[in-house]
Amino acid sequence: MSTAFTNIAARSTSWTVLGLLAGLYAAQSVTGSMVQTALPVVLRDAGMPLDQIGYLAVLFLPWALKFLWAPLIDRFLSERTWILLCQLDIILCFLAATALPPQTRMAALACVLLVMGIFAATQDVATDSLAVRASDEDSRGLASGASTAGAYLGFLIGGGLWLVVYQHAGWAVSMASMAGFVCLLTIPVFLSGGLAGPPANSVSTGRRIGFRMTVKNHTLMRGLVFLVVYQVGLRMGSSLTGPYLVDKGIALDTIGLLRGAGGAVAGLVAASLGALVVQAAGIVRSIVIAALLNALLLAALAGVEFAGSVSPTVAVGILLLQVGAVAFSFVALYAAMMNWCNPDQTATDFAALQSIDAILAIAASSIAGVLGKSFGYGWLFCVSAAFILAAILIAPRMLAAPAQGRRPTVPEKVLES
Repeated sequence: MSTAFTNIAARSTSWTVLGLLAGLYAAQSVTGSMVQTALPVVLRDAGMPLDQIGYLAVLFLPWALKFLWAPLIDRFLSERTWILLCQLDIILCFLAATALPPQTRMAALACVLLVMGIFAATQDVATDSLAVRASDEDSRGLASGASTAGAYLGFLIGGGLWLVVYQHAGWAVSMASMAGFVCLLTIPVFLSGGLAGPPANSVSTGRRIGFRMTVKNHTLMRGLVFLVVYQVGLRMGSSLTGPYLVDKGIALDTIGLLRGAGGAVAGLVAASLGALVVQAAGIVRSIVIAALLNALLLAALAGVEFAGSVSPTVAVGILLLQVGAVAFSFVALYAAMMNWCNPDQTATDFAALQSIDAILAIAASSIAGVLGKSFGYGWLFCVSAAFILAAILIAPRMLAAPAQGRRPTVPEKVLES
């Protein structure tokens, strides 16, 4: 009987952790999705050129530089403390942004969004560290799936419903509603005392925490080669989908519903299915399947553009499928990234990987803007698909399984109160 109760308690704890991870990733993705997807739609509707919209990805810079302060999360305080502090600051930034509409106060708004991005990126580092420590190699697919599903919930709010609120209630109300959303998702974390024990540090492990250890992690460095090639293609192919819909003549509130409700539903379903596929088929095989799907869908979008006579409805349908393929891809890729991390410095290693990914996003978005303006969307989608196919070719070598026994299981104290 005691064994049965222990198993029930363990399953309950696991679902609690997965639910909290989903909520935390939802909160942090509100900021990124608004800057990366919703704000470009608003500015394109106001007449801003594609190449200038592409440069707005610079506001994503905190995610690219978060590796600089990630070792602090490994060394000091607990993940829960870092998360609560960052959530409070994000709420305050959203409230400050209510007085800064982009049409007239873009410079001041950019500064506030940049500061908010720093807090969101720091929360991301702490949450990533918690996700790695609260899972083992057998459950990474589920943890990654919960995280990705939460991110798409945030995308639903920040990249979709936010546009609808903005369209009908104005800038100030839309920013205040985002502050309220983050506040609601902070309450469960505030009530969950003892969510995680203090992170591993150099005193307890006897090892140095820092980027020198990251560079010496051969499994991580091989995976990084694949990450660069693959994400360049994926980010280029996805970065201008909002302006693409505007140029197809679709209204802002319709884009909000398509990219918000439609995109979030597609992402949530794909993330859930992706978690099951990763658990059943393995991480590397799942990454290759996801890459093939993304390459095929980007090639289909290129075909739509080159055909010239295909209705916007067909293009929208392909884009929704691609949203699902991207979500599936993130589940598999993030599960792999968790396995690449050194358990003694999970925040540092995962932040380094995601910072490189963010740098790729900035570069790919800027390049996509230039390619889209100079050669059209068709060639942009073709080039993106080509990069993804190249990544598939190098996947077997770069994503080879690490040596047995390299990575111990997660410490039992992760969930102790």
